[in-house]
Amino acid sequence: MPLAERNGTSEAILSERRVIILCFNHSPSPRQWNTFRLFEEVGQRPGFVVWDRSPDSLVLQDPKSILATIHLRAPTESPRLLLVMPRYWLALSRLIREEIRSEAQPPILVATHLFQLPLVWRFTRASWFYDSAEYYAWDVSRYFGPLGALAWPILRWLEGLALRPMRGIFAVDSRGGWFESQLRRFNVSVRVVPNLPALADDGPWKSRIEPETKSERRVICYVGGLLERKGIGVALRALALLKPVFPNLTLLLVGPGWTPALAECVDELGLTDQVEISPPLPYREMVARIAGAEIGLALHQPESPLYKKVGALNGRKIFTYMQTGMAIVAPCFGEIGRAVVETGCGVLVDTKNPEAVAQVLRELLFDPDRLGRLRHHARRAFEDEYNWERAAREIQPWLEHCLKEQPGEVERE
Repeated sequence: MPLAERNGTSEAILSERRVIILCFNHSPSPRQWNTFRLFEEVGQRPGFVVWDRSPDSLVLQDPKSILATIHLRAPTESPRLLLVMPRYWLALSRLIREEIRSEAQPPILVATHLFQLPLVWRFTRASWFYDSAEYYAWDVSRYFGPLGALAWPILRWLEGLALRPMRGIFAVDSRGGWFESQLRRFNVSVRVVPNLPALADDGPWKSRIEPETKSERRVICYVGGLLERKGIGVALRALALLKPVFPNLTLLLVGPGWTPALAECVDELGLTDQVEISPPLPYREMVARIAGAEIGLALHQPESPLYKKVGALNGRKIFTYMQTGMAIVAPCFGEIGRAVVETGCGVLVDTKNPEAVAQVLRELLFDPDRLGRLRHHARRAFEDEYNWERAAREIQPWLEHCLKEQPGEVERE
């Protein structure tokens, strides 16, 4: 429906067009669902093209939003992924051509990964957006091992060339706005889009955020990739230190990356009965799964140069913990924990130090009044400030402008 018919407030009517969001995985991420909602709000018809590249594909929250699926096996976060890209580009090009033939107007294409950008030169007459949910050029440079320092500026330059025809770029938040500044060198139409959960994803579970200190079983939670650079090892060692004091304390892990090495670590630390593991889940199911936890862990490690560059609005797990009303333990370096401090919903800690993490957890678990205050501050911060609906109201006028204006750089014919 045209914008003017939908809300009666816009002077200009945006013609309804198909928006194809190109997912680089088998299931849209929470951020990509926000992009979907944003285009819906300005009167467009968004849908996803997903890539089924692993045997453990997730169940989608809304299969009706999927326009097409590419079935092509490929590794994740590996240099071998580069070898699969020509076949992926060919399959994706065929799907885009079919969609173009079926539409009265050329569709709007939304790239969500660095490796999708070469198609910008294949479909030069399409209207392109780029949702840069990661610092992709920086990340992909790791594929080149010792040559990564040389690959990084080349990848950044190639990314920049593909960004010139874009109508708009959704940038992830970064410390001091460094990432946004880099993107603006190639295209002025850049908007930082925070990675926030939506009020629309709330459910009956939200009544469970009251402190459960009278329960025999107490739960702390970690959501995300089970990686050393994200602090999974520190979390396990902190739990081992707490076991003599809190024998009924459970660490709930929700995310990909469980390995035999982690299982061996849990066994060696004597935590077999205290660690509960869940595979990745669709967002609403994941939120319902973790809602009984009292404390959420965000233990990013300072050794990773990436996390020192992350902005305060880029740490999705922190805002998911806010949504479910958890007190939050976050890193004391960089900007990752800034929202935790500003809203008074948690504690910052030296995330390299399991003893320091264990001490903070011990203090919170022994003080139900303080823990309850932090949890209520967290939920209030989500409801009042750190939710997608609030952010979308600020972003929507910019997107409407991008859809009506010419791209940030002149598109080649």
